Amino acid sequence: MRDLDAVAIIRNHRRDSLGFEDGSLSNERAKAMDHYHGRPYGNEEEGRSAVVSKDLSETVDWAMPAILRIFTQSGNVVEFEPFGPEDEDGAQQESDYTNQVVMKDNNGFIVLHDMIKDALLLKNGYVKHYWEETEKIEEEYFTGISMEEIAIMMQQHEQDGSEVEISGQEEKTVMVPDMMGNMIPMPVFDIKIKVKRKVGKCVLEAVPCEEVRVSKRCRGSLQDSPFTEHVTRKTRTDLIEMGMEKEFVKNLPAYNERVSETEALARDSVTDESTIEVNGVSDSSMDEIEFCEAYIRIDWDGDGIAELRKIVTCADQIPPGEEWNEPICAVPITGCVPKRVPHRHVGESLDDDLADLQEIKTTLLRQLFDNIYLTNNNQWLVNERVNLQDFMQSLPGGIKRVRGMEPVAGAVTPVVTQPIIGQVLPAIDYVDSLKEGRTGISKTSTGLDPDVLKQSTKGAFMENLNRASQKVEMIARMIAETGVKEMVQQVHGILRRHQDKARMIRLRGKWVQVNPTEWKERTDLTALVGLGTGNEEEKRSKLMLAAQMQDRLVNFGLVDAPQAFSLFADLMKAMGFDVPEKHALSPDSHEYQQRKNQPPPPPPELIIAQERLKADAQKFQAETQIDQQKFQAQAEIDERQAQQEMMREQQRSQNDITIEREKMMMQAELERYKAQLKAETELKIAAMNVQFQQFQPGAA
Repeated sequence: MRDLDAVAIIRNHRRDSLGFEDGSLSNERAKAMDHYHGRPYGNEEEGRSAVVSKDLSETVDWAMPAILRIFTQSGNVVEFEPFGPEDEDGAQQESDYTNQVVMKDNNGFIVLHDMIKDALLLKNGYVKHYWEETEKIEEEYFTGISMEEIAIMMQQHEQDGSEVEISGQEEKTVMVPDMMGNMIPMPVFDIKIKVKRKVGKCVLEAVPCEEVRVSKRCRGSLQDSPFTEHVTRKTRTDLIEMGMEKEFVKNLPAYNERVSETEALARDSVTDESTIEVNGVSDSSMDEIEFCEAYIRIDWDGDGIAELRKIVTCADQIPPGEEWNEPICAVPITGCVPKRVPHRHVGESLDDDLADLQEIKTTLLRQLFDNIYLTNNNQWLVNERVNLQDFMQSLPGGIKRVRGMEPVAGAVTPVVTQPIIGQVLPAIDYVDSLKEGRTGISKTSTGLDPDVLKQSTKGAFMENLNRASQKVEMIARMIAETGVKEMVQQVHGILRRHQDKARMIRLRGKWVQVNPTEWKERTDLTALVGLGTGNEEEKRSKLMLAAQMQDRLVNFGLVDAPQAFSLFADLMKAMGFDVPEKHALSPDSHEYQQRKNQPPPPPPELIIAQERLKADAQKFQAETQIDQQKFQAQAEIDERQAQQEMMREQQRSQNDITIEREKMMMQAELERYKAQLKAETELKIAAMNVQFQQFQPGAA
């Protein structure tokens, strides 16, 4: 198919699409934005009240917190259903990671806020989801590294898919020891490298309704629409950075602001946001070009079967190159409605419910204020005797002059204005009751009416609150079913198709590695929009009652660890704790499985008896230890006394031996002396005998 034919087909679809400029839907949306901002109706009269009732703004602003809390209080937006028991862990991980991408990698709260608010105001809310790859450039510095280290580093970057460029290097030589311990020179380098890597992520952004064109043949999801188009504006610089040829971009006509864009202008809350044409010199590189992405079912290859293709046009021209015209598997835009019209893509907004009531209430308020103004500032019937200048203005305590001596009553007569506040206020209350009945948003449902709180019991008030919130819950469920589920499913498919590298991320309090290329294609998912049979307090009360009933079933063996933890997790989430695994072990966790494989703990009675025996044993051991210490101390005392006695005995024995030895020595000395004395005596006797014999007579 030729480009001119494709552009012509796109133009025909665009002119016959929902949301086309100055169409019926576009005008209705512009009026809704005027009602939300409280802009004048155009029927105001000079000198009369021009107040505008902002019922739509009040209702939407009160509905938004309730609906957003429903989507965000559980922590997860949706949950994928497993295919079987073996798929429990996989489905849980995919649910956690997809919700992580929606709510944390992207600003999920703001995306949901803008989509839901557009839906409440403008009948439809849109979110665009796509895979975006950006080029990240980093500079790294290394000093004193060898050629081998450089080669390893380059190889690692190549494995990561990065491009490495050495932007600077300096070689030097250092002395290093070899295997023999000898110092040898080795070249090392100080290098600076530039690393270019492509970083991809799934992007979610809320798209304004005025930028989306949808075929009138669409009956629900945009995936079934034969034509969907996202119309926006980009500068020439943006188009060149996207990869378009400079010559092609240079010849494109600049976008001219059209007065007919009523919907886009109505969205601006202040006039400063509107485009103002400035004559004079400007930078052509910043000229805005109309940029359109059409997702159209068209027979491009001539085989008689229409396939879904993405065709990019800039100022109704297709850029050269195949990348601007490619087959796709899904429309990257998801739409939602607050109140679905069967078999139609466009739903109903709160403005459809409140537009007439807001106009009626505005009229009543204007009449009320006009009546109050006239009551506080009387009109006068005067004749030629009065000074008209004094009666042209009304001042507190002002003076009114009258000429002549005749009585004043004949010259001035006040025109009495009948107060209508007693008739208007009940009418305004009646309009408010109609508004509450249509939308479900009231002082009762928001808990602001002190009279209702004072006169109602808790049970009656909670029942009334539950009934009042049913419409808000229905809106939240419809947004979840028509938009949020499909959005998350599309995010799941984008991750499967484009994220080709595993990612380490913290899920449920643990660091796990997630690789979407291993995921299964899933179509069954449940929207966790936090809806229930009452408010949060009632949910917690019911969960506590379920816990008490579960305790009774434990004795019959009807409750196991998975059932107990499931109820615990529901109760923790109802209390506002997103990760129950922080406070208790999950039955699926590795730690629990390890504990489960260990022997079961003994019964409490046995544990108490064991503890008692253990205490008695410890007491007996302590007493025995004390007795042993006493016995050991006494034994030491006895041993010390025995040693002392032995020492005394040894001392006595040594003294006796010494005495005996001395006695023996003295005795021996005495015996020796006696022997010596005897010998000397005998010698002397012998000598005397010899002398005596010499002196005997007869001796010769």
